[in-house]
Amino acid sequence: MKERQIHMSEEQWIRVTEKVHEAKAKGISQPLVLTNDAALVVSAQNETVVTVLSEREATDKIFTNIDGTIVLKP
Repeated sequence: MKERQIHMSEEQWIRVTEKVHEAKAKGISQPLVLTNDAALVVSAQNETVVTVLSEREATDKIFTNIDGTIVLKP
């Protein structure tokens, strides 16, 4: 995330973490998390960000190897 200059507040990380835990409880192992500023593919099992793209980089992209989507917009 540092390389791509994508920053998230502590509050945003808390929301992402809560929703990833919720997704994991529903059997989702690799959700795509969409925020206003970024798109993240997360390993719910390892609680690790696998891929991150800025909003601009994520435009017109196809995401594979995901099994759920979390939309976090204000």
